Amino acid sequence: MQVTVFWSQLDNEGENPLWKANRGLYAYVGPYNEVLYIGKVDGTTVRQRWNRSGKEAFWNVLERKRGIFKHAVIFGEIELENGSRLTRELLADIESLLINRVQPWGNIQCVNTRIERPGLRVKCGGDWPLPRRNFRDT
Repeated sequence: MQVTVFWSQLDNEGENPLWKANRGLYAYVGPYNEVLYIGKVDGTTVRQRWNRSGKEAFWNVLERKRGIFKHAVIFGEIELENGSRLTRELLADIESLLINRVQPWGNIQCVNTRIERPGLRVKCGGDWPLPRRNFRDT
């Protein structure tokens, strides 16, 4: 299965309507285009997930240990092959594949092991910050 994730950078003022998106992926990007964290939204909005109170420990450690006080937020819209449906399981598999291959600093789950979906191929486009854009499940 071929999946394309089209990433868009969100503005800091929160005027972009994608802040209200409630189905897809999001990532926090630090200095030098380091992907700090990858997550999914499925019922909550990107704005709700970005709220500091939701991940207080993550933000505290990011600032205290890494000295990072500014970051960008990007949202990934999922595009599937014709006839395919974005299920919760597929969304979780796309997220875990990217976490496993990118190894973001702030992610804990899926970094070492994950349930694989053989044949899953994910292509990242748009504002994806890394040179590597294609990821494949074995």
